[in-house]
Amino acid sequence: MKKLMPFLMLAILMSCNANVKETKSGTENQKMETEKVLHSNAPNIQSPEPIIYLADNLDEKDQLGYCIDTEGRGFNEVLHVHSCKPSGEDVLFYYDEKTQQICSATYSGFCAAMIGGPKIGMTISLIKSDTESSEQKFIYNKESGEFSPKDNAKLCLMTGKESDAAGPYMSRTLTLQPSESTDAKLKTWVIKGGNPNDK
Repeated sequence: MKKLMPFLMLAILMSCNANVKETKSGTENQKMETEKVLHSNAPNIQSPEPIIYLADNLDEKDQLGYCIDTEGRGFNEVLHVHSCKPSGEDVLFYYDEKTQQICSATYSGFCAAMIGGPKIGMTISLIKSDTESSEQKFIYNKESGEFSPKDNAKLCLMTGKESDAAGPYMSRTLTLQPSESTDAKLKTWVIKGGNPNDK
């Protein structure tokens, strides 16, 4: 048994090294995938700050990009993504790193929420801010550009695969989906500008 011990230790060390290499390689692949999205089909953003938009323009016909937005005209409790309007209006959203909330700059005191807790396919709502509520906590990964619910890192904020006409603009759904199986183009977000209340 004593003779076998050095071989067992060597086998364990080699296995650990392989796992570290695999993790490093996974992180590097994620970085490369994000870089590809950020530079391949970037939108021509004309909206004022603050905004949270998709790194890839996808099919936005005027290259305006897609921003987090309230559905319809004016205030709405349902969030989706919409062409980033040059006038700003209800596409003005910011991420508060301290509270881990995605909040509206247009409708002060209202933030994105996963009512009932994060679930696959759920619609994201806009409700009164509660800095203690786990339903309003999103973690932003700067390397991947992903937003994940604090309570479920396996899910991510994703835009729908299909777009709809929205007057002169375009829109898509905004839901939670499994991060691993979601195309990077549909889940890589860019944050431009910060909390206007901090100025």
